[in-house]
Parts: sequence; structure tokens; C-alpha cells
Amino acid sequence: MKKICFVLIVDAGINYGSIFSLPFLRNQDDLKEYFSKYYDVSINYIRDKNSVDYLVVPKPCPAFDNENNLPIIEVPAILFMEKNFEKIKTYIDNYFSNNS
Repeated sequence: MKKICFVLIVDAGINYGSIFSLPFLRNQDDLKEYFSKYYDVSINYIRDKNSVDYLVVPKPCPAFDNENNLPIIEVPAILFMEKNFEKIKTYIDNYFSNNS
């Protein structure tokens, strides 16, 4: 199973912060639950960056250090704000079908 990590929290210098400012977008349990049916999923880049294979990154996204030079799957940020998981999955699946 492919191991993906949603990069939703980034290093903000002196601390870590969500890339989304709205509180209802900070809880990503539903996102993890949905995608866990299809992939091995992490929503904690800082903790899991050494154990995942791909990064799923909202575009645009604040700069972050891709320390392991993992492949990046860019998905429009609006889909995360709308919690449109089916469309996000389409972007991920298209990436895998075009890069396998």
C-alpha cells in the first residue's frame, strides 16, 4: 500500500502551524479516515517524514523543507477547504497513474 502524507502543518520558525487558519479546517481526522481506505496515511509530516513515500501538498502552500526529497502530489488548496475528498483522491490517483 502506498504511504502518503498530507502536508497540512509546516514549520513556522519558532513553532509549527496549520496551513489553514480556520479552526474547522485544522481537525483532519475525517480526511485521514477517508483516505485510510485507499492508502497508508499520515497527516503529521513532522513526525512521519522518514516513513512515507509521497507528500500530498495543497497548492498554494507555504514553503516547507522537503528534507527527504519525496515526490510531491499537488492538489488545489480549495479542495481541502471544501473537504472534497473525492476530488482530492482523483488528483492523487491521476498522479500515480501518470508516474508509475
